[in-house]
Amino acid sequence: MASNDGYQALATAMLEAGSLVIPDLLVKFYARLGLTETEMMVLIHLLHWRQVEQERFPTPEKISQYMSLDSEEVKNLIASIIEKKLLAVEPYYHPSLGRWQNTFSFTPLWTKLIQLALGDYHTVTEVKKETAATAARQGELYRTFEKEFGRPLSPLESEQLKAWCQDDQVPVELLQEALRRAVLRGIVNFRYIDSILRDWQRHNIRTVAEAMAYDEKVKTKKTRSTRPASSSTRKDKYRDLYRLNPEG
Repeated sequence: MASNDGYQALATAMLEAGSLVIPDLLVKFYARLGLTETEMMVLIHLLHWRQVEQERFPTPEKISQYMSLDSEEVKNLIASIIEKKLLAVEPYYHPSLGRWQNTFSFTPLWTKLIQLALGDYHTVTEVKKETAATAARQGELYRTFEKEFGRPLSPLESEQLKAWCQDDQVPVELLQEALRRAVLRGIVNFRYIDSILRDWQRHNIRTVAEAMAYDEKVKTKKTRSTRPASSSTRKDKYRDLYRLNPEG
């Protein structure tokens, strides 16, 4: 039993002797950075040499000792990571040795990771803001419908309004305009509002301005179709009559 305890203590000491820290962002985003699985593994080994072995510029030969790759393959992979601008070789002054040496700089990698993380954060934030704003507009729309109907909406009416907003993705402003027209005509029911929306959908109308322009177009067309024949048209007919009866 004592022997087992000794082995356990030794194993624990060995595991705790050197710990490697791999940033969570690197694990999440390495594929989006264009890194292959093998390149990612090389980066992990470079981090190991920096953090555990305290060596800032390990040779491909040293790295390959702990990989299933030869030194030439490791060298090519490091070159590929540098070409992707995710790793750099910079001069470093070694204080204990008193001279300048090369070092692998991870600054380009950290910079890209932070940019990706911030980009995702801003995207999520904007989506949340837009979702909240949409929910607020839809809530106001429900209240407007209930006010104009003079009563709470029934479950079926609520589902219909939700379907217009979410399934059909009808803009809130267009729904408000359809409701306004129904109220002006004194036909305040969902069937009539739906007929207005379907007509707009057939004509690919997505904004209130487009609906107004469509109304003007229809009005102009009706006016032209009901306008009486002009005097010039009548004169042209008389001229044709004279041509048919030259002796008149």
